[in-house]
Amino acid sequence: MPLSNPEQDKRKALYAVDPLVPLDQLDPATDLIDPDTLSLLVLMVCEVPEESLALFRKRLVPPSQLRQQVAAREVELQRHMLDITRKLESMGYEVDSRVARGSKTGQVITEVADREAVNLVILQRRRQKNWQRLLVGSVADYVARHIRQPLLIMPYS
Repeated sequence: MPLSNPEQDKRKALYAVDPLVPLDQLDPATDLIDPDTLSLLVLMVCEVPEESLALFRKRLVPPSQLRQQVAAREVELQRHMLDITRKLESMGYEVDSRVARGSKTGQVITEVADREAVNLVILQRRRQKNWQRLLVGSVADYVARHIRQPLLIMPYS
């Protein structure tokens, strides 16, 4: 009888992290999921700011300046991701991390979840007032409507 390899038995979860969530409030469902059975693919989306796109469309910002803004933001997120990775590894998780560019965070999350064939997607809902969610929508609402994998939405603490 072959011995089972614990690394092969691990499930893979995509943990989409909001860059605005402080490190002490990261919650990849530690009360629900044992780090020994789950590896995390931590994803942070580098979204092009809507105001920058609006200025670009009006030709008030040249393409090179927009690229520089996005590249600078991506570098900033990569640095923050190092802290997030260290924090999650200290909690006992096996962590793979990436920062992905995109214009819509929810769309990027669903695309990465499909491409990486994850078993679960974990999100933390940001504190938004009902009227804000109604007017601009939320990433969690978008992902809930479009994701193919099981979805766990954690409350923002």
